[in-house]
Amino acid sequence: MSNPSNPIELSGLDGANPLGFMAALGTLVTLHNAGDGSTRLGWKRSATWVPVLDCEYASDPTALTKSIAAALLGKRVSGDAEKKRQKTQQDFDAAKRSVKDKRDDIKQRRLRSNDREAALEVEVAPLLKELHEKRQAWLSALKDAVTRPELAIGKHIDCTDEEYRDHTIGFLAGANHGRRETLDLLAAFGSDACVEKSGRITPTPFCFITGSGHQYFLDTVRQLMDTVTPERIQATLFDPWTYRDEKLSMRWDPLEDRRYALMDRDPTASDNKSRTVWMANLLAYRALVLFPSAPRGRYLATAGWNRIEDAFTFTWPIWDFLAGLDIIRSILQLPELIASNPDCSSLRARGIVAAFRAKRIQVGNPPLHKINFSPARGIL
Repeated sequence: MSNPSNPIELSGLDGANPLGFMAALGTLVTLHNAGDGSTRLGWKRSATWVPVLDCEYASDPTALTKSIAAALLGKRVSGDAEKKRQKTQQDFDAAKRSVKDKRDDIKQRRLRSNDREAALEVEVAPLLKELHEKRQAWLSALKDAVTRPELAIGKHIDCTDEEYRDHTIGFLAGANHGRRETLDLLAAFGSDACVEKSGRITPTPFCFITGSGHQYFLDTVRQLMDTVTPERIQATLFDPWTYRDEKLSMRWDPLEDRRYALMDRDPTASDNKSRTVWMANLLAYRALVLFPSAPRGRYLATAGWNRIEDAFTFTWPIWDFLAGLDIIRSILQLPELIASNPDCSSLRARGIVAAFRAKRIQVGNPPLHKINFSPARGIL
């Protein structure tokens, strides 16, 4: 890479790993939203593809990690607000259990169709009304108890289309060209035009955690923000990953595919727990602003994703020049990139020197299932 600037190498990140690639983008996004709009990102070939960052703190890694940490922490939340969130969430969870238990009870009675409908109307309908009220109270309390505004939509991306529009309209009021991250995240999460049979919007294919093991997409982000320290960020960006952190993972690292057939010992053993890198996951989450979703026919389409040979695949590029946020946003949305057989000459003409592709794979059946990335393979 030839450039008059002197960028800093983020030697801890591997561009051939989807989590490493997303963490590099998230670092750029975080610094950009923290006020360094001139930050640029490129890639250098070494033993792996290493991201290089041109920014205000390129000559001072300590100042860089402190700046990133400050930007990741979000706003302070009072103890009272957190207590109210916990209380309303407990009430909401109890109401959900009441509805489920009553439905199961009616099912076990083996009633005829008309009698079953009558029982649902008399016994379940009031519980559903209470459930809705408890959910609204929880969401209201959540707004005051989250460190970032988009986390106020709940633990998971499971809004109805109407709720999603309400959230978007609310965030529009405080947005402008320089303050659009929350809206960009909502655009990445899904669309009110793509709704599943459950009545909830279809979530982005990046949503790998949906409640299995009591882990939820946005709630994991909220908890990850409580773990932020400059030291953890520095280790993530500049040191080999040691995988010391337990749980709180977005599951974007192919190493988290821990099936029995792929391991030399029981993956559920107490001394063989799944581990991750917390700050890589949190930085990677911030990169979602670069992967918007939109309706394509009856389905949700997301930048970087395509269905190829009956497998949902994520494809990402590596470029050999320093690029700002808007240029990278355009690169990631190139239609040639996600084609089953990409036009390599066209991609190289745009400065893309490598590209990788990984499959989204599901192990087990819902609700006790895991979603992972397969190991990446180079396609360019």
